Order: sequence, then C-alpha cells, then structure tokens
Amino acid sequence: MLSLIPEPKQIRMTEKEPWRAGGEVRLRLAMEVDDPRLVLHCRRAFPGREIITTVSGAAEGYSLLIEGFAESKETEITESTESTESTGKTSTQTELVASGQDAAWATPGEAGLNNGRASAPDPAEADLSALKGRTEGYHLEVIASGAIIRALDAPGLYYGLQTLLQLQSLHADDDIPAVSITDWPDTELRVMNFDLRQTFSKPERLTLYLAEFSRYKTNAVLIEYEDKFPFSTHREFSHPQHSLSEEQLEALQAAAHEHYIEIIPLQQSFGHLEYVLRHDAWKHLRETEESTGEICPSHPQTYELITGLLAEMMDAHPGSLYIHLGCDEVYSLCECEACSMEFGGVRERAFISFLNRLIEFTASRGRQPIFWHDMLDKCPPEELAKLDPRSAAMIWIYNGRNIKHEVTSLTHKFRALGIEVMGAPAVRSFDWAEHQNYPVIDNRTDNLLQWAETAGKLDIRCMVATNWTGPFSLGVPYGVFETTWYPMLLHADLTWNRHADAGTFIDRFLELFHGISSETGHAQLGNYLLEDYYDIIWKLIDNVQRNKDYAELIAIMHDFEVATDRSRAIHKYAYRWELYPGDSAEWRSLLNNYTRNRNGREAVKPRMLEALLQYQPRDMAEHFVTSRFYLHDYLERTLYQELGLVHDED
Repeated sequence: MLSLIPEPKQIRMTEKEPWRAGGEVRLRLAMEVDDPRLVLHCRRAFPGREIITTVSGAAEGYSLLIEGFAESKETEITESTESTESTGKTSTQTELVASGQDAAWATPGEAGLNNGRASAPDPAEADLSALKGRTEGYHLEVIASGAIIRALDAPGLYYGLQTLLQLQSLHADDDIPAVSITDWPDTELRVMNFDLRQTFSKPERLTLYLAEFSRYKTNAVLIEYEDKFPFSTHREFSHPQHSLSEEQLEALQAAAHEHYIEIIPLQQSFGHLEYVLRHDAWKHLRETEESTGEICPSHPQTYELITGLLAEMMDAHPGSLYIHLGCDEVYSLCECEACSMEFGGVRERAFISFLNRLIEFTASRGRQPIFWHDMLDKCPPEELAKLDPRSAAMIWIYNGRNIKHEVTSLTHKFRALGIEVMGAPAVRSFDWAEHQNYPVIDNRTDNLLQWAETAGKLDIRCMVATNWTGPFSLGVPYGVFETTWYPMLLHADLTWNRHADAGTFIDRFLELFHGISSETGHAQLGNYLLEDYYDIIWKLIDNVQRNKDYAELIAIMHDFEVATDRSRAIHKYAYRWELYPGDSAEWRSLLNNYTRNRNGREAVKPRMLEALLQYQPRDMAEHFVTSRFYLHDYLERTLYQELGLVHDED
C-alpha cells in the first residue's frame, strides 16, 4: 500500500528499478499556455535544480519531465533565455557546465540503459486516453532515471507533482518506487471551509493552510468572514481587533490563486446576522425584537443594506465565480406584522420573495448565488416553483443514517426546477457538544462516508467540508481549526476518489501526515479503525515525525478533557457530603477527588495557552482557554469555596 491522499484511481507498481531521487536532476516543463505558477511550484519542489521551460501554444497539454543524471565532480550553473524565431517558442533554461566528467542525461526516446539506468519516458508516449474529457487529471510515471507527469491542463500537472512529492516524502532513503499512476477527480469543486466567526488562525497561517489544502488536491475554499471582513461602507460591522486588513485579504487571495484554489465568499443575507443587528443603529431591521440575528425582508432598508454588503464582498473577490448568500436557520421568518400581511403568513413565500431579489442582484453581476437549503426543506411545490433557477441549493445534512434517502429526495426536487444542487457534509458541527476540543469523529466519519456514496450516485459536482467554529457568533467556540486535519483530509480523499478505501485511510493518514508507518502504529497499539484517530494519536506522540505540533495540541486537549470530565463528577462527592455531613471518610473522598482534579486542570491550562499561541493571536487564544475553564473557575469561586475545599491541602 502506498500511503497517498487522495488515493489514486489507477495505480500500478512496476518491476523496474526505483528512482534514486536524491541525485542531480534536470526539469523539462512544457506548457500549452504559459502558467508562471507551474514554474514556481517546480522551483519549490526542486530548489536549485535546472528547469528548461517551453511554451508550445499548439501542442496539447502540459508535461514535466524530471531527468536524473550521473553526478559530476564539479558543476557550475548558469541561466539563460533564448528565443527561437522559426517556431515562435520561448525557452527559459538553466545550462549545466560540467567538469571532471560529462553529465549523463537520461534522454527521452533512447532505448536500453543510460549509465546503467533505464531511459526516461518520452512525454509524447504517455497514454492520456483515460483523461480525455477529465479536467485536472494527470498521468505520472516513475522509473529508474526519473519521472514524467502529463496532464491536459495546468492544475492537473500541479496535482501530479503533488502526488510525486507525496511519494518522495514517504521514502526517506530517496528511493521512489517505480510506479504508473493515472488519476483524475470525481468531484469538480472540492471545497474546504474557513469559518472566521469565532476563534480562528492567524492570517498568515490561513494562507499557509491554502497551500496545504492544495497538496491534497482541494481546489476551492468557502470563507465565512462575518465581522472579520474589512467593510468600508459600514466599518462598524468589522471587528475592531481581528478584522482582516485589505493587505491580508489580498495575500489570502494571492495564495489561493497561486495554488489553483477558488475562494467562495459567504455573506449572510437573512439569518445569522447577529454581528449586524446587535448594533442599536440597525436593530430596527430585526424580524422581531428577540430575533437578534434575523433580518426583516419587508423592511424598506433591508434590501439596500444587504445588497451593499454583497456588493462589497463581490468587489473584493473579483476572481470568484460564486457568492454564498447563507440564508439558513431563519427561525422567526414571517413573524412581524408587516411580513405576515405582505406574504399572507406563508414563511416560504416570504423567504423565496427576498431570496429571488438577492439572486437577481448577484446574477446580474455575473456571479452564481448559492443558498443553504434548509428553509425550503418542506416547501410546498407551488411556492418552490417561484424560485429563480439561476441559483444553487447547497444541501447540508450533518447527522443521521439516511443521508442518501434525504439528499436524493431534495436533489430531485431542486433539479426538477433547473436549480443546481451542491453538497455539504461536516468535518465539525454542533453534534450536541458545545465544547469540541476536536471533532466528534464517529459522527463525522459516518457523515463523510454517506455523503461520498450519495454524491457519486447523484453526480453532485460540488462538495464542501463545513468546519464550524461555533453555533453562531454569540456562542462559544467549539474547538480549534488545527485539530480538524484528520476529517478534512478524509473529505479530500473521498471527493477526489469516491471509491477510496476508507479502511486504509487512518494508516495512510498516520504515515503521510505524521510519519508513523502502519507497522509501527499497529505494533504499538494493535488494531484501530477509521474513527479511532483522536483516541490513538496522543498515545503515538513519541513516534510522530511530521506535524507534531498538531498531535501535541490534540494530546493537550485530551489531558484537559480527562481532568475536566472528572471535575464534573465532583458534584457526586459533594452530594454524598450533604447526605453524610461531618463524616470523615466522606470528606476525605471529596477532598481527594477535588485535589486531583484541580491539579490536573491547573497543569494543563498553561500548556493549552502556549500551544494555541502558535496559531492564534494572544487575546483570541486567551479567549478560547477562558471559555474552556470558565465553569471550573466559577465553581472554585462558589461551590468549592462554600464547601471549604479551595486551597485546602490537608
């Protein structure tokens, strides 16, 4: 088993010699259309190595030939650019001048061996018939003298390079096995999610995570900025400390473009507008006084306000084809007197009327609007028929055993009206657990697997791994983004290859992401399954070779949960003390448990803060820690002090 993520569609191990990739190489990059990003990624993958670049303008597709050659005693590298007038081609190359002995290049098309090594494959000989009509696919061939990647488009070549780099990272001895891989995505839009409503990573880390997403062949990210967006017209809606600057937003977009990722901005337009309607100047737009986050669609000022926010969001993302309008969980819809009169008390009528106005606005600006499906889940057919088909319904169902049945029914309903359907499983959601130091993984793996099967049967072309940081902006944070890599990469695996082997995913993840071979993991812990990651990674912490900071963060969260779960049980001993006041055995039992639990909490608190400071600004990290320890600190000031337990060491 090769521990690749995503798992390739077609992979064949050959009996040829491995490529000893640690030696000198020369790269030949041929492009149908010039794409500087490919040159950049080749330089990053093979720093200091020679790259010969040609732009054909006519020949189909893209190729990267990596040729190994015998090492010379001394080398001098110079770079030159030459233009060939007869062909109109331009070649930028780095010439190698060798002394001591001639460089022995593995020349494409030569038969037999070159200095005892097999010839490099010829780019023109690669069979790309399996990729016809498949965007972002690639063919990768590795033999003793090097490797060849061929693709029909630039992203495909980039993804082939990522697979080669994964193979290289898995073989510390630089002996990459001879292999032939033909691969392509099952899902057109493979989307991750940045939810910036609660605690989130430092802006510079967000840009790094875009690069990391792309290594696993993700090609889009859905970003809900909320008050972290640098609004210009309504500056009061931007967070005073944590709103992104215009420069940070531009850096995020540049990183996305560089890694073939599209940003899909999400601007709430109906519900979840707490960050807007909490302000006294705008609370008159609430549907009811109690509906802090839900706006009234019939108020004359609402349309102007929402379209103004949408316009800013679209202007800030000129390269995005989509805009997500939100529009989920509008619980108080049609409760105000004006809406009830205008729409006859029919909630779906009020919803569709306002949504259609937003669809018209965004579509007229050349964007496809997306909305969450839930408010139309049980919409009467006569009302649903009024929905503007220029939109896309994003179905989010995060729990339950009947994903296929529910999604199929909804998909048929929307598609019958010409409305596109997109899918949204969750890598972290509410899961009836407000505090999630890491995802409730049993629910998440089941949800992702059901969605992969369903998306395959219905041919859903866009799948988003929603990764919520909290229930809404007035709640407390669920957990930390950096603990969600495991389900995120399962999503990447399943959206690229819907038939990827889920049974081997945990072994592939541990080896590729953490450098722990399956032999090491199973020898130490015995058997473990897909949903066991968070139960085992802290036990394997001494074996982690890569991304150890994430594993250590999970270990800290585990230690916190051990301490606080026991702390919640203190009430049992306090209850017994009330039953048997003055009993020395009962007091000792209560005191022993309190002391052990308090010591555990106090030991983990500074470790948690120190770990979080790697990822979050200090005040945000402190906010997260405070949210976790608040109940226990409150009990210290009240119940434990009342019982005489606080700081009692006897």
